[in-house]
Amino acid sequence: MEDLNGDSKLDLVIANSDDNNISVLFANSDPTDLELTAVTENVEAGSEIATFTTTDPDQNDKHTYSFVAGVGDTDNNAFIIDGDKLKIKSDATKSSYKVRVRTTDLAGLSFDKDLDVKIDGFGSTTNTQITTIFQLVNITQNIFIVDSKVKGKKGKLSLKIKNNNAKEVNELCVFAVDDDEGKINGIAPGAEGYTKVALERSKVIFSSIAKLPKGFKNEDLKNILEFESGTKLRFYLVSNSTTQAVLSGKTSLSSVVFSSATNNSTQEEGFSLNFQDFVVTVQATGEEASLGTGLQGKSQGELIDLRSVTQSVTAEFAVNREASYNNFVGFYKVADENGGIDTNGDGKADILVGQAGYAEAAVRGRVAGIDLAVDNQGTANYTGTFGPNSLFAPFIIVDGKPDAILKGDGNKKVYFSFLGANSDKVDHIRLLGNNTFGFEDLPNGGDKDYNDVIVQVKLSVSPTV
Repeated sequence: MEDLNGDSKLDLVIANSDDNNISVLFANSDPTDLELTAVTENVEAGSEIATFTTTDPDQNDKHTYSFVAGVGDTDNNAFIIDGDKLKIKSDATKSSYKVRVRTTDLAGLSFDKDLDVKIDGFGSTTNTQITTIFQLVNITQNIFIVDSKVKGKKGKLSLKIKNNNAKEVNELCVFAVDDDEGKINGIAPGAEGYTKVALERSKVIFSSIAKLPKGFKNEDLKNILEFESGTKLRFYLVSNSTTQAVLSGKTSLSSVVFSSATNNSTQEEGFSLNFQDFVVTVQATGEEASLGTGLQGKSQGELIDLRSVTQSVTAEFAVNREASYNNFVGFYKVADENGGIDTNGDGKADILVGQAGYAEAAVRGRVAGIDLAVDNQGTANYTGTFGPNSLFAPFIIVDGKPDAILKGDGNKKVYFSFLGANSDKVDHIRLLGNNTFGFEDLPNGGDKDYNDVIVQVKLSVSPTV
């Protein structure tokens, strides 16, 4: 016996008495390393994104690969192994994953290693060649392209409040432009009429409240927006008001502040919008938009849209309050985006926004089991169920309960997302994030802080039995 192949293991030499040949039986060696090739750029569900390679002293040995538990197995469930290929189960949602993999040779000897799966440039804002799945590209000082490399997939953005020292509630919005100069229908930025056409095609991202109730955190808010790939975007802020108020003439056009070279800056994985005391970070993401947000961002679109869902939806509510009134918040089903209420079950609106009896019909038809209230500066959690194939709108009863409205107590006020349904025709509900609503309980907008009640809703399709 002698080490004939230099692997520090003794090999067996056997003489064959029948034919005078000599057989050399090399001792099998363990694999010594495992590597992953560079990840492909086109990472979509089911695609092969990388190849495993094993280092083994036995050069002609074959290997199989499998996931194992242990250090670095964080994202094992995001992938499958097919032969020596690594495949991702769904579209990539981040730039780096961790997996732990075992390589096993024909003799059953193995080697385990935790590996980093890196998707180069994911979320990058470079002006050079696109090398990401979802990307936000700065093409001028204030115009950005949101892009997706996956055919048929929309580009997606994630927005987070980084800093807010403003003393008023501001509304952040985004709108699409037609070219690299930011023109809309031939109207250039700064030209007469530009602000109006920009606001008319805009989408509300969220309103930022100035005074946060205890237990409510801006960093908990989710803000995911989707756009057709290749859309060119600009942003603007409405100071202490709303887009709707500007378009209706209640607020001056001077309250609109557009993004520009002086108030945005590029960062490692996106960019930031700086509006004096209000800073927002924006970056590309692969994260899916929240269920129910299809109409949010439109005028009077503080709704939960479940029209595409065929099963019941579980709703988890987190409720906060910064108000002296004991308010009540509920949700009711509307027949359409305009807020009409179907009272006879034929799917058509029987009572329209602004008509007599609207408030009573809404409260009477509220979703059973979703009765939201909380102590001042407290946090309360509830669970309820929304039906499928439906639209739902929130309402607030000021310092009262549903029974008071149904008994015709005129001293109790109820406010809705639809301005025409409010007795003062003023906005009492603002969008603070995906499925997050801030309520103002005072007539005529009161102090316009929209923190009297805040409701965050997390939705998930109920499992079938």
